[in-house]
Amino acid sequence: MADGKKIRKYLLRIVEILFSVALLVMLAVSLILAKPQEDKNISPDVKPAAETGTALRIDNESDLVQLDFPAPMMCFQNSSSMTFVGATCADTPVPGGYGRVVITNWQTPEGEDIALQSIWPADTLNMLEDGFHFMPYAGPTFFGNTSVRMENDQYIRLHTTTDQALYVVILPRSLSKQVSSLCGFLKLYTIRNDNEQ
Repeated sequence: MADGKKIRKYLLRIVEILFSVALLVMLAVSLILAKPQEDKNISPDVKPAAETGTALRIDNESDLVQLDFPAPMMCFQNSSSMTFVGATCADTPVPGGYGRVVITNWQTPEGEDIALQSIWPADTLNMLEDGFHFMPYAGPTFFGNTSVRMENDQYIRLHTTTDQALYVVILPRSLSKQVSSLCGFLKLYTIRNDNEQ
């Protein structure tokens, strides 16, 4: 009987040691996984351009690659059934230099006009047109961020920012019930790499 108790005691002790070792290993692994890694995608502080560039207007969607925008630009996906009308790219004064604004104009199959604005740098909310008032609810999510919804008598304006740019959607109030579905067709297009995100 005494030998049986000793064996159980030793086995219990071995199980306790194995359990302690397993806990230490799990703790070490969790600390390694939780250790903050350097974010290689953090962009340096974005500064406005020192000089203004040449304004450009295009009329064909295939010419979007000609626009020189320093961040991903907002467009509609090809599957959206939206018709590209035209786009402009121009610089505008901002504190410390010049920012860049690309406005792409689109039409729904019913002929309703929608304007998409991509504005660089991202911290240029003061460039948004006055005359809109905040709504008591948020706009839809696009590019991973909830948008701010504002309206006036004729238009709905949605805007959101990423770490690279400010994005604005302006559409007529007649499309109010379609806002979420239309925003679901938005995409970011990186011109410099000529690839879609």
